[in-house]
Amino acid sequence: MTGTYVGALLLVTGIITLVPIVLTLAPQPALRILFGDPSPNVLTQALARHWGLLVALVGALLVYAASHADARAPVMVVAAVEKFGVGIIFGFALPRRPVLVAVIVADAVMALLYVTFLAGGCCSL
Repeated sequence: MTGTYVGALLLVTGIITLVPIVLTLAPQPALRILFGDPSPNVLTQALARHWGLLVALVGALLVYAASHADARAPVMVVAAVEKFGVGIIFGFALPRRPVLVAVIVADAVMALLYVTFLAGGCCSL
């Protein structure tokens, strides 16, 4: 029964985690919305594109793990570390903007869910 819930959790949170691909495809408007940067320089845009791609890849792994039970535990560990990292980096280093706070809270909730499922023994490491 738990496996069904874990699969659904990974599918939904994986799809949500795919959203940062927008940073890769359209960094200027995404940086404006997330961080309030009206005209990011070339380096900032390049880093945002890279970050968006990496986060989206974590989302793709979560979607994959939703239907591949053997991949769930390692993918959930990686995703939890990435999501807690977002909260630590963005939460302490950047000014509070409503969209950014929503991202931090959503990532923290997802990471806590992954850790809870892993601690409950849903998946073998």
